[in-house]
Amino acid sequence: MRSLFISCGNTLRCDDGVAHRVLELLPAAAEREVRSVHQLTPELAAEMAGFDVVVFVDADAASLRPAVEPIGAWAPRSPLTHVTEPAEIVALARALFGFTGEALMCRIPARDFRFDDDLSEVGIESAQMAADELRKSI
Repeated sequence: MRSLFISCGNTLRCDDGVAHRVLELLPAAAEREVRSVHQLTPELAAEMAGFDVVVFVDADAASLRPAVEPIGAWAPRSPLTHVTEPAEIVALARALFGFTGEALMCRIPARDFRFDDDLSEVGIESAQMAADELRKSI
């Protein structure tokens, strides 16, 4: 199974960059590709088409522990925002590029979003737990 892991976040905002650390902790695999992005953009939908599984990895201030869950259907929201949700990218990939694979979201607990290029202790711990969870799940 070919898989694509997409980490999202700002590495200059402490734990917001935790997703990038998670991908660094995963062992390399021939059937796995990784993308590290600052934010999700519609262009990612075209890349998804050739994969069996796509996993979005991102910091989540509301999470208490790492969780890997299926991405649900996309619900349109206000056009007055600059945020693109994983479900939106998946919907584009399905509609425009024939993506038929499984789409998952890995939410990583994050608490510290101050300006700093190091993860907090919670971020470091969460990254390791999330990498372990992804190894078990995928």
